[in-house]
Amino acid sequence: MCIIVFATALRFILIYLNWPGMNSDEANMGLVARHIAYNGEWPIFFFGQPYMGPVEAYLAAPLFHLLGPSLFALRLELLLFFVLFLAGMYALTALLHTPKFGLFICLLFSFGTTDVIGRQLRAVGEYPETEFFAVAICVITIWLALYAYRIEPSRRTNTGRICLYALLGFIIGVSIWVDMLILPFVCMGLFFLLLFCRRECFSWAGVALVCGTLIGLIPLIIYNVSVPFSQNSIAVLLHIHNTGTIGHPSLRQQFIGAFGIGMPSGLGYDASCTQGQFPYFGHTVLSCVVAHLSWSMGYLVLCCIAAALSLITIWKIWRARPGTSLWHPEWTFEQSRQLIIACGRLMVLICAIGTLFLFVTSPAAGSAPGPTARYLTCMLISIPMILWPLWDGLGELLIKLKARAMFSLFVRLAILGLVLFTYVNGTIKLFVHDVPVVQSEYQRQQQTVQSLERLHLNYVYSEYWTCNNLMFLSNEKIICAVVDDHLNDGYNRYPAFLTRVKNASQVAYILPLGTDADKYLFKLANTKNLPAAYRVIRIPGYHIFVPV
Repeated sequence: MCIIVFATALRFILIYLNWPGMNSDEANMGLVARHIAYNGEWPIFFFGQPYMGPVEAYLAAPLFHLLGPSLFALRLELLLFFVLFLAGMYALTALLHTPKFGLFICLLFSFGTTDVIGRQLRAVGEYPETEFFAVAICVITIWLALYAYRIEPSRRTNTGRICLYALLGFIIGVSIWVDMLILPFVCMGLFFLLLFCRRECFSWAGVALVCGTLIGLIPLIIYNVSVPFSQNSIAVLLHIHNTGTIGHPSLRQQFIGAFGIGMPSGLGYDASCTQGQFPYFGHTVLSCVVAHLSWSMGYLVLCCIAAALSLITIWKIWRARPGTSLWHPEWTFEQSRQLIIACGRLMVLICAIGTLFLFVTSPAAGSAPGPTARYLTCMLISIPMILWPLWDGLGELLIKLKARAMFSLFVRLAILGLVLFTYVNGTIKLFVHDVPVVQSEYQRQQQTVQSLERLHLNYVYSEYWTCNNLMFLSNEKIICAVVDDHLNDGYNRYPAFLTRVKNASQVAYILPLGTDADKYLFKLANTKNLPAAYRVIRIPGYHIFVPV
């Protein structure tokens, strides 16, 4: 409990200090929450796309009424998901390993690198809640299998377990609505139940599971029955997975992107290397390539060792089973328990590899592996499984300190210490270096809004990464429409904003200094190819083109 309080307090301080920096996607979630809270809207998805349920916005809406619409209020509900995630990681580790190891895992995840903690505290949809959903599915399915012996022999299930099945179904339904990245965990969780709780699945417990899933899926069902098949969520996501990025990266480029950039970032490796320092993405820096690939290869090696140990355990238990029946073996209580634990460990590892497979086979791994490393966030749940072979038996080695075991002891402690050091050091660097920079940027964003308000500019055009920030920080006193580099209509997630700007009598442009759009507008102004005259005002980071 103390570890969870410490970790939550750490993140509370960060969001109070407005870290991580707000981007336009997060501001879009804030606008969704505002429209839910004050306009009576009930959006099914994140504005501008036919997938990603805005659970974060629905939870933030009541907080807007209590605390007012702000970045802090938008992020506050994310702490709930983090607390549940950390508690779930302890429960999962205690079920499959030991409570002491569970405490170590909680301590490890109390810290984190900029990427890991940033995904937990930025309200862009999906990631904080998907982490919790994934660990919740694992914990509930494994618990149901481990404690199935408590069911009376004359009954298929009981009331308490029926409720738990309904809860599991609801979590599955909502998690699919939020993001289909959860599918490896959903599929393996259901398979696990069929493997160990078949009799119970074909009872009222199974009915509760199906009903709970359908209730959680209601928003997704409503949307998909009301649009053409080509526009349904699955079709759109398959298109994004297969062709949703610019260009067609080669297999080697996808390999470098996935294992050299995406996977280390997703698993919490903290380095100063950028995407441009890897082959196919810019000028190669050998030290970056070696360090990042070593982190990824280390994970895969430990994953293979953990999977092999689980498979060996399963094989030994299977060989030692009483009787000769293949489908209904007469396990002893201890054999059954050990088999479920070994299969549970293997299930989590398969889920992680499934998540990695989906990423590696996507063009995103070869075109934008840095930004899309967030798709690997659920792989963090496998960390206890891959570290367990290093932890198991460590206490005995420390007590005996035999000469033969010294090398093994040193290697184990070195790897565990390296992982812990990486996470702790990442958190320290975050507070020392990142927080001051982000606070300065947040103040500049506020000053930009104030500058527009002083000029009485309520309707503006800008680029995507500015527009939503302006609207959210000004509580929609400023309405912004997105334009591209040639000042044509850009990616406007909420069409009503574009309509309002086009219908306004006076519209200004605010463009980041030196961007293509900024240069293009200057060129048009100098050649007098604009329908109106503009005077240019320079503020930190932007040019404001005010119609005369």
